[in-house]
Amino acid sequence: MLDIIFITMIFYVLQLVLPTLIAVARKEVDNAFLFGPRDTQPEVSQVVQRARRNANNFLESLLIFMPLAVLAAVNDAAAAEAATIWLGLRVAYTISYLMGLSYVRTLIWFASLAALYMMGATLV
Repeated sequence: MLDIIFITMIFYVLQLVLPTLIAVARKEVDNAFLFGPRDTQPEVSQVVQRARRNANNFLESLLIFMPLAVLAAVNDAAAAEAATIWLGLRVAYTISYLMGLSYVRTLIWFASLAALYMMGATLV
């Protein structure tokens, strides 16, 4: 379970930097923005805006995942499979969000909630 928690934290850091990485790759931001105080935000593409919203959504889900994962690890609960499914669904969610696949993204989100429920069920 600890390896899934660690991989999730790496994925979270990726979520944090992904909007900036996309903006840099698309030449929507320059060094002055990257290394400056970022008092003003430049106009960025829809995909960068989606990446930002995705990062916020991931954080909201992470606030449920992490306590469940830590409790499962401490109690030796069999939640690793559900946690792995959740993480895989969150990767799929990120891809579908960046691609703008609205209905698919929503289905993946609901499935990730089901995986969180499965994690919680192992603790009862």
